[in-house]
Amino acid sequence: MKIIFAPDSYKGALRADKVAEALASGWHSVRPQDELICLPLSDGGEGMAQALAAAMGGNVIEIDTFDALMRPIKGRAVVIEDTAIVETAEANGLEKLSKDELDPLMATTYGVGVMMKKLLDLGCRKFIAGIGGSATVDGGAGMLQALGAKLFDRRGNELPPGAGGGILRHVAKVELSTLDERLKDTEISVACDVKNPLTGKEGAAEVFGPQKGATGEMVPALDENLHHWAELFDDEGNHPGDGAAGGLGFALRKILNGKLISGAELIIEKSGFISALHNADWVVTGEGCSDEQTAYGKLCSVVAAKAHAHGVPVVLVSGALKGDTGALEKVFDGCFSIAQGPVSLEKAIADTAVNLRRMGANLAHLTGRK
Repeated sequence: MKIIFAPDSYKGALRADKVAEALASGWHSVRPQDELICLPLSDGGEGMAQALAAAMGGNVIEIDTFDALMRPIKGRAVVIEDTAIVETAEANGLEKLSKDELDPLMATTYGVGVMMKKLLDLGCRKFIAGIGGSATVDGGAGMLQALGAKLFDRRGNELPPGAGGGILRHVAKVELSTLDERLKDTEISVACDVKNPLTGKEGAAEVFGPQKGATGEMVPALDENLHHWAELFDDEGNHPGDGAAGGLGFALRKILNGKLISGAELIIEKSGFISALHNADWVVTGEGCSDEQTAYGKLCSVVAAKAHAHGVPVVLVSGALKGDTGALEKVFDGCFSIAQGPVSLEKAIADTAVNLRRMGANLAHLTGRK
């Protein structure tokens, strides 16, 4: 039999490649004669650069940059000839801050712009940017400052770089003529499966602000700031996807002429998944936590749709299944959780690899031991 293991990462527990390896290891222990193919995937967030690097080659480089609180860190990117693959969370990522440090009024995308500028220095003129997992709600203002833009208040004073989402309400003018000239000849693709607009009830602040540390009082203030930010560029703030990464999607699309594309579709196209489906018997996909939303356009459901189009059944293996699984059961041929009874989150994360290997073995048993 030919089995394809094509999972997303288990966020906070295991990278996608380690998830695939653990499942395949368990399967191999039962059916060593089967052809097992590991194709770790991503939806444009965590693991995107690694998934594309595995499929396309390229070199992983480290770049001196800043985290969301302007502390020096090193971020990684993949360079393939003149193309840079960047996960913006390498700079402004939520997981780089402790829970106590989360503050969207202060968090900035400045480090994202620093990474882009240094990649321009290396000759990159094509960018594939995955913008998931951010700690910021600054509309991409910090990134623009790092790339040369200048922000001024009502008195004509230039605002300091990397000041965070709280400063947007003070911006009266944005000078874009000082942006890095090389950006005019640069093509930017933004891998993003979030459809939220910049502002409003479904916008960046309302939907994603709380997970980034926004209090009940902060959320409307942040939304008002983003609305003001959009008005500076004669935009209504309602374009789908602009709310991704706290409005970073807006800045990349509106100001840097980036193209918002489906991260899942991009990764699947570049990974070789479609060609691997030839003569495949099963596809095993998965993610850290699956709920009703998984069935509606998230990576695992896209994997299922592609596989089913080629007549290949798909099993979903997740760290946890939440809520009514009826919608999932309409998309996948089987839905499984690796959870071993009631345990703490810490215990579940620690045992992820072991439980994945066990699940891989159990799935192999379903096809019959040989």
